[in-house]
Amino acid sequence: MPTTQPTAGDVHVNVPLTNFSQKFIQSGAGFVGLTGMPNLPVTKQSDLYYVFDRDDFFRDDAEERADGAESSGGAFQLSTDPYFARVYAHHKDVTDRQRQNADAGVNLDQSSTQYVTHKLMIRREALFAAAFMGTSIWSTDFSPTTKWEDATAVPISEIRTGKRTVQQLTGMRPNKAIFGRQAYDTLLDNEDILARIGGGATVEVPAMVMRQRLAELLELEQIFVMDGIRTTSAKGAATATRAFFPGEDDVLLYYAPNAVGLDEPTAGVSFSWTGPAGNTPAGMRIKRFRMENLEADRIEAQMSFAYKVTGPDLGYYINNVTT
Repeated sequence: MPTTQPTAGDVHVNVPLTNFSQKFIQSGAGFVGLTGMPNLPVTKQSDLYYVFDRDDFFRDDAEERADGAESSGGAFQLSTDPYFARVYAHHKDVTDRQRQNADAGVNLDQSSTQYVTHKLMIRREALFAAAFMGTSIWSTDFSPTTKWEDATAVPISEIRTGKRTVQQLTGMRPNKAIFGRQAYDTLLDNEDILARIGGGATVEVPAMVMRQRLAELLELEQIFVMDGIRTTSAKGAATATRAFFPGEDDVLLYYAPNAVGLDEPTAGVSFSWTGPAGNTPAGMRIKRFRMENLEADRIEAQMSFAYKVTGPDLGYYINNVTT
């Protein structure tokens, strides 16, 4: 076939587009590290908090008072427990040469800020999972004999049992739950759940509406789903591997207020150190400063926090809900 002259290659030199690029930034909504447990901003990196003896308050000690007699009396024990907020940080250097040679479609400052922020989100999520999502952390662990994908499974009954167990131990009924993605998806496919939420397995319900309906069905104020992903293979590996964070097949039922304060029990706390200048209530700050020896600007993210289980009896852990 005849070829026209000049060709497309003669009249155009390929350059990167300035209105499109592909960058994988996970949504913060998929990470529960900042919202799963109530956040408590603290001004000191380490300190103590008071713990009141539960049974001194729960015991039935009041007695009938005879005419002219003293009332029955008692006392309660008080102890302390510590926290220590560790500091995590990551940086990305933008050299003068990179900045001078960057094309219009590459915003080095913005991309570097997203990069270091994302690194800390992943670190925080991993520490959250290690602190709260696992067996031998909470007072009660349970693994269903009949897995939730089975037609005869009874997840609603098992969740209610978990809530009742916590209530009997603490007087507080679990009001929140954290689901691993696999556990959540399997629960949504359970025939009993589908029948109660939507009237049948063929009903299509938007994801957020489904989560709200499920929370209402299970009598929970809030349901979190751990949707974060991290790369598990080393940099440079021939094949990249990625996975959900630990707890993918598990569920944590727990009691926690939306905000902690005096005289308020909670299963866990995120102690966020706000002392360093510029730290947000979540204990995070982004800095940009000059590294003249490198002829570069450094963009650095830092986060200072501590996760702590403050009430082991206030959590009920259901693990391995699927085969």
